[in-house]
Amino acid sequence: MKKRSSKLLTMKFLFSMAMVLSLFLATASQAMAMTGKEIVDKVKEEYGDFNDMVGKMQIKTFDKKGLINDRQVMFFTKKEKDTDTTKSLLKFLSPSDVKGTALLDQGNDIMYMYLPDFHKTKRIAGSAKTGSFMGTDFTYNDLSLINYDTSDYVSKLIAEDSEAYYVELRDKDLKNSDYDHLVMSVRKSDFFPTEIKFYDKGKKECKVLNAYKVTQYGKHKFPKELKMVDLTSDHRTEIYLDQPEFDVGLKDSIFTERTMTRSNIKY
Repeated sequence: MKKRSSKLLTMKFLFSMAMVLSLFLATASQAMAMTGKEIVDKVKEEYGDFNDMVGKMQIKTFDKKGLINDRQVMFFTKKEKDTDTTKSLLKFLSPSDVKGTALLDQGNDIMYMYLPDFHKTKRIAGSAKTGSFMGTDFTYNDLSLINYDTSDYVSKLIAEDSEAYYVELRDKDLKNSDYDHLVMSVRKSDFFPTEIKFYDKGKKECKVLNAYKVTQYGKHKFPKELKMVDLTSDHRTEIYLDQPEFDVGLKDSIFTERTMTRSNIKY
């Protein structure tokens, strides 16, 4: 009888310990799980950890019939880490109908467009930033995502599987946002954001941005190809990056209205 009681007590003890261990492991697992912000910060650390970048890119637009435009662009980007602001300047090199056109983003919702045919610089109104950038499938606001600038978004981990994290991004200024939300797919093996899905105000998927061919440039990594597809119009934009340079020490004077008008920008 005593042996039987002893066995029962032992079984109850082991069962209790097993329950405690299971609870501990579950709690530890939740504590170790990454948050959406931590994932986005890791993406920035892996692919956006540079002070400035300069290079050329080819921008192609297509509809269901084929190629519409093929343009060459010079770009300059600089991050102000103290203020979490990113400045950028895009200068079109070809073809002739857009040569000399420039877009300047000084951060804090300050954007300018230079039109060489009119020798005129104009500020882009807030309402215009939701429109198409030079006939592409990117809005002016979308361009910040190319540099992994998600400072305008609140991030939340909504799902994960063995391959990827899925992070929801919501604009902090949702009232004036182009979209209801975005969902970024981040590959677990290297924290590379392979895809961003855009959802309109009706919460319907309207665009998809994919990134390809992560390439090592010295100590920096960056994708060589981007593709944005507009699901509502069967239209797409492809961007091909050509040998970017990182941390070259770009001066603030490059990101001015005066520099926009120059045909040859030195750095």
